[in-house]
Amino acid sequence: MRATHVSSGLFRGMKLPNSLRAYQREGVRFFVQNQSGLLADEMGLGKTVQTILAIRLLMQGNLCQRVLIVCPRSLCKNWQHEFHLWAPNLLVRIVAGNRDNREAFYYLPIPVLIATYDQIRLDTDIMDRDINFDIVVLDEAQRIKNQTSSTSIACRGLPRTRSWALTGTPVENRPDDLLSLFSFVRRKLLFPGIAMGDLHARIKPYFLRRTKKDVLPELPPIIIQDLNLELRGNQRVAYDDLWLSRAELIRKRERYASQGHLLSLITKLKKICNVEPDSGESVKLEALKVILENLSQPTDKALIFSQYVQTLKWLSGQLNGIPYKIFHGGMHEQDREDTIRWFRESPDSCVLLMSIKAGGVGLNLQEASLVIMFDRWWNPAVEDQAIQRAHRFGRSRPLHVVRFLVDDTIEERIDSLLKEKKNLFKEYVEGADNAEVPALSRSDLWKILGLAPRQPDQSYKTETPGRI
Repeated sequence: MRATHVSSGLFRGMKLPNSLRAYQREGVRFFVQNQSGLLADEMGLGKTVQTILAIRLLMQGNLCQRVLIVCPRSLCKNWQHEFHLWAPNLLVRIVAGNRDNREAFYYLPIPVLIATYDQIRLDTDIMDRDINFDIVVLDEAQRIKNQTSSTSIACRGLPRTRSWALTGTPVENRPDDLLSLFSFVRRKLLFPGIAMGDLHARIKPYFLRRTKKDVLPELPPIIIQDLNLELRGNQRVAYDDLWLSRAELIRKRERYASQGHLLSLITKLKKICNVEPDSGESVKLEALKVILENLSQPTDKALIFSQYVQTLKWLSGQLNGIPYKIFHGGMHEQDREDTIRWFRESPDSCVLLMSIKAGGVGLNLQEASLVIMFDRWWNPAVEDQAIQRAHRFGRSRPLHVVRFLVDDTIEERIDSLLKEKKNLFKEYVEGADNAEVPALSRSDLWKILGLAPRQPDQSYKTETPGRI
């Protein structure tokens, strides 16, 4: 969509570490004016900053006293850091400790609390009528896409006045994902079986999404290269042997083949596409070495994503002559922070081997010039999130993405599945209209700031978004 110009009067007198773009001002105003809102901007457009500034404005106008941010564990520190930059006067604490300690956090008059989804799930019975938050923000809100999960139920039960959700991927697998999100954002707004046109019309006042191509035309492009490979030798034999033996068995016992059995076979086949364990043969490793040997500049940095930590550990023993580190979900928080800092600050070429689930959320890695998808995840939204970690503000060069795809294997069918899901996302999300965000009146601005309006009913409209 076309980025609209937003009045700069809302931010007058604010000291900010960086200037805001017009679409970011619009996002702040979207939240300030809405008790219910889903900000679905594409990854890398600053959803966190927009949310913090909206909270800061409401706090400044005495329209909000307590806020709860719910996010994945890996993002707690990042939220705390961003609050320090964009709202340094707000007291922010990360919920920690045992159950009694966490309960104390919820009751204490701390302006901004940051908790994990797991903590909220465990503490649902603590959230009684004596606790109320003026705003609850769900970051990476696709975590509640399953309406029947205990995490989704716990989040919907949080006592709150305003319900805000952030996600760049509001539909990951099916349209029902949106129903689950809006059961938190705006209860009873949507219902199962709703027609797509009716769905779009209903969510419009509470939905805002912008893409990079719309609002950041100057950002260097992503260049995606699908590299088709062919299994050979022991790797081909091992794949075919496993497929023929297990597939025939499953066909014979079709009625008794559980989902677990099928997933187990898929996983084993995918791992053989990465490497044949006995011989160590890997057509992907051969291709990877050629790519890394031909990095165009001595300071080029590469992110290599895999679904399997086991594959990452095997790869780490094959990368001769180039510095590397591994990043995965099982690491301690300090080790994760040290690893990311090493990658960002390294003056020479280096490689970060990343678990796609751990590395696909909440990290800014624009220092990377190359992203390699060593194997494919089931969900295109997760893959896109991983790629977008490197496609952020501050890039001056195009981002090169290489996706390995082994022909005549299960990876071809996974690729077809990914394309189907991408089409679903475009239909339900990219086809939706955004909320129309009216300009705030002068009296609204003064009310937010806690000051008496000088000229009521006069709006702060400008033709161009003034700089801050």
